[in-house]
Amino acid sequence: MIDKILKVWSQVETVLIGLLLLAALAVFLGGAVLRAVAPAHAVDWAEEISVYCIIWATVLSGSVLIYEKRHISTEIVASIFPPRTQAVLGFAMLLLTLGFCAVIGWYGYEAVQFALMLDERSASSLRTPQAWAMFLALPVGMALIVLRLVLMLLNGTRSIAGDMLTGDQAPEVITEPRRTDHA
Repeated sequence: MIDKILKVWSQVETVLIGLLLLAALAVFLGGAVLRAVAPAHAVDWAEEISVYCIIWATVLSGSVLIYEKRHISTEIVASIFPPRTQAVLGFAMLLLTLGFCAVIGWYGYEAVQFALMLDERSASSLRTPQAWAMFLALPVGMALIVLRLVLMLLNGTRSIAGDMLTGDQAPEVITEPRRTDHA
């Protein structure tokens, strides 16, 4: 059941990330075309909206990357250890990632509260509240990663590292170029 939830969650996030990036591209290009074709009607907020879309897409992608085990990890260092040690290191990295994301999420929440207190707004004609448009992305993204990691732990996942090649799984190393006859 948890695996199905994680899979559907990833699909929804992937679609949302794609839509955010397409929106960023459309708004940015639309603003550029409008500026070139009809400068009198140019908008000052196209780049701002594009940046917000890219920020949200980037932060949301962390959760999908964790699930797909494509997030940054120390596989190259762990691969020198025996499989049992690799498993322990993988679990330790999962717990460290969980703790790190929880702390960053908390500080992101405090940044949102601070921005709300200062009533920070963008310089464009939209006067977008920065707390909601920009700062909120960090605690939301970190909360999604923490929730995803907790569900993965409950589902039996003990490492967020990709599949490491060890021993007989390692690919053959070719030291000499292969000869081919072109006759």
